[in-house]
Amino acid sequence: MKKMISKCVSRMGLFLLLFVVGAISSFAFAPYYAVWVLPITLSFLFWSLNTAILKKQAFTRAFCFGAGLGIFSTAWISNALMIDNGSFALFIPLVWLGMGLLFGLFFGIPALFCVFAKKGLSRLFLWAALFTIFEWIRSWIFTGFPWNLMGSVWENTLPILQSVSVWGVYGLSLMTLLTCSVFALWPNKKPIILFVLIWGVLFGLGAWRLYDAPRTEVWGTRLRLVQPNIPQTLKWNPMEAEASFSKLLRLSKKDNKDITHVIWPESAVPFLVNWDEANRIRLMSAVRQGGTLLMGGLRAVNPTDRSIANSFFVLDDLATIVSYYDKAHLVPFGEYVPLRGLLPLEKVVPIESDFVSGQGVKTIPVPKAPTVGPLVCYEVIFSGQVVDKDHRPGWLVNVTNDGWYGISAGPYQHLGMARMRAVEEGLPLVRVANTGISAVFNGYGEIIASLPLGAEGVIDTILPTALNPTVYAHYGVYIPMGICGLILIFCLFRRK
Repeated sequence: MKKMISKCVSRMGLFLLLFVVGAISSFAFAPYYAVWVLPITLSFLFWSLNTAILKKQAFTRAFCFGAGLGIFSTAWISNALMIDNGSFALFIPLVWLGMGLLFGLFFGIPALFCVFAKKGLSRLFLWAALFTIFEWIRSWIFTGFPWNLMGSVWENTLPILQSVSVWGVYGLSLMTLLTCSVFALWPNKKPIILFVLIWGVLFGLGAWRLYDAPRTEVWGTRLRLVQPNIPQTLKWNPMEAEASFSKLLRLSKKDNKDITHVIWPESAVPFLVNWDEANRIRLMSAVRQGGTLLMGGLRAVNPTDRSIANSFFVLDDLATIVSYYDKAHLVPFGEYVPLRGLLPLEKVVPIESDFVSGQGVKTIPVPKAPTVGPLVCYEVIFSGQVVDKDHRPGWLVNVTNDGWYGISAGPYQHLGMARMRAVEEGLPLVRVANTGISAVFNGYGEIIASLPLGAEGVIDTILPTALNPTVYAHYGVYIPMGICGLILIFCLFRRK
């Protein structure tokens, strides 16, 4: 009996330790980017998987690690539930539990199968390949939530980041798992030396790409990004609507004689842009004669049934809607309630009905500028799903409102994923956020200009020119998933 109790306590101690180690791994993501913790934490995780004999052992150990990482790296989500006088605060433990389950399962399930490989290098390769495949599955199953993919830890390391132009964030996840877990194989030094050399090659090639990169701009286009920094507690307050609208107009008009295009953040105004003509006419004053306004706003899809879309608009200097895009990737429980007939819940955004989903990525025209690929809010986090492949745009615009998450890690993580998309597609990306962080990236992920989180102001900047389509822009996830497939075949034949 004593042996059973001692064994149970020992097992629980390992599970708790793995949970803590997973939580520590969250510091590798934005805004800390302490990537140096991963060789320690991921090697410890793989050591626990490499010593596992039963599938159940491997699953539980990886699940605990993933749960710790998921809860602590996305803890900022709970801030959104405190906005509306804390009326959703009771759901905070459920959000933490949900993130723990999500990340835990997507660590645990691939670990379940990696024990089929022999211990050592074969198991490591199988673990890394399966984990990467399940990261990709996480990007689309149940509408998808590809937040804090393992490759995201390199968003702030520009030379390494260049490799996503070939294999995307998933390829970088695969390499991160392989190289940061290899220290569990000590004292076998050969794979450790090999993987260190691979990182050296990746860094060198990325640095060379940046050094040799032409940096040009779209002639005659001058952008103004407006960051009004309106607190989320005031954004939907009818008493503050006029003051918020006036602030946007004031920031747009000041010394704007050279500005050709003004860009406002997501849901910038509290009225239906295509329906409220009286207020829309006031938008004329946001731009000078011949100028263009790009903005996020609400669109009445069908006034009869009061259906509304979270949209992106392009308006000319007469406030005429030139083109628009409806957000397609809606946020569950934020913009709509899944299984509304069964779940007695309300969404966080204080709009009476659920938002209507758009038809998907779209390239739309912009007067006196290249065509644009609009991305509303977290649509920018979906690797390989941000560009209309048949009508490649000249730039991407991501309008968002990260005011929901306050001064937390959330806006920094969101910004980093936007940067990743710019490099993957080889397109300049303009990000305009209500409370920050607003920024302009060129196709290499270099920051042209930015405004910090929680600041009010504008960015007057050039529009970088688009690069030629990258390898990843052509082939997308086929490249990293193809590599993972080859690893699986290799492990299958090695087992025989």
